[in-house]
Amino acid sequence: MQSESYYIDIKRDQADNLKTPCYILDIDRFEENLANIKNPFEQYWNQRLILGFSFKTNHMKELIQCAKKNGMYAETVSDDEYNLALELGYSSEKIIYNGPQKSEKQLIEALKNGSIVNLDNLDEISIIEKMKEELDTDSLKVGMRVNFNLEAMCPGETTAGMEASRFGFCVENGDFESALNRLRRIGIKMTGLHLHYSSRTRSQEIFHALAETACYLIDRYQLHKNLQYIDIGGGLFGGKRCSGKPSMQEYADVISSVFKDMDYFQTISLIIEPGASLIATSIDYLSRVINVRDVRGTQIVTVDGSNLHINPFMSAREPDYELMTGEKKLMGTQIVCGATCMENDRILRLKDASELRKGDYIHCFCAGAYTMGFNNCFINLPPYIYVKKNGDYSLKREKNVKLQMFV
Repeated sequence: MQSESYYIDIKRDQADNLKTPCYILDIDRFEENLANIKNPFEQYWNQRLILGFSFKTNHMKELIQCAKKNGMYAETVSDDEYNLALELGYSSEKIIYNGPQKSEKQLIEALKNGSIVNLDNLDEISIIEKMKEELDTDSLKVGMRVNFNLEAMCPGETTAGMEASRFGFCVENGDFESALNRLRRIGIKMTGLHLHYSSRTRSQEIFHALAETACYLIDRYQLHKNLQYIDIGGGLFGGKRCSGKPSMQEYADVISSVFKDMDYFQTISLIIEPGASLIATSIDYLSRVINVRDVRGTQIVTVDGSNLHINPFMSAREPDYELMTGEKKLMGTQIVCGATCMENDRILRLKDASELRKGDYIHCFCAGAYTMGFNNCFINLPPYIYVKKNGDYSLKREKNVKLQMFV
């Protein structure tokens, strides 16, 4: 059940030489996805385009190093991620610091060291007010995350729905204006707007509404004098073409069309923070059948992996996959289950598919986003990780009981 060409080509003899369960990262696919995001937006923004690699989507060292090599900034949402970026060689000026949990120490250090800091709440304003004497107000890169009623503009499309979004400064209740005025009173210029919103649809209409709201706020509060960037966030659909989903070119067109006639367009940068659109199709997952049994006419197939490895939120979906078996016989019903002791650890429900036998493989596609970050030591240690480059597989993560279970 192949998903067009969006999978890593693994031959049976190659699979026999891999330790399972494992993730397989295709570095070439990652760089191809990056180019597919970058090229359409550079048509409008040229060198004023900044791409921030979303650490939360996948923190694999090789991915971060590849992103850095290709000029991406680090997009971080915790002190831990911020310090990981530093540890992996990012200069503080190439780190974007977002999220609602910034510690006082890290917030001030990030501001002092020239990071792009998008403030999230009034407590962070209070920290800056308290520590203002330590800050060089002329050099700060300070943005504010905007909270507005996107659901009203795009009904049924936001993740929060009719409930309030939990991030950023609310425009409607005056918090945005209050925060802006408090910064101005202590001589700090707001240099950016952060518009990231989670949506169910990832539609063009969502990003058109975000861009329009940015322009409205810039005009209403005369922000253009000090504005350096618009951070449109992530949540774009990408990595593969699917019917009814926007292409990256369409995203670039709709976002840029809102800004391109503004007087400040040539002086500001656009920040995009891609995650799943970069990573999902860059990583596949391979698990091996370890036993098969018949239960009242249903074949129960157990693999050495788990649905938790590819579907950490345990949502009601099944992955795209291929069955790596030489068996030609078709089976009526087969349920592919993970190796854990949870009844709901079920990966696939197969009907009239090739019979799976012990030693066969299940190859799941597009397993890179929000998977490794949720790996833990529940029953089994996290999967092995391989990097595929020029047809060769290099093992990057082993299993280490002492390191991962007891330290």
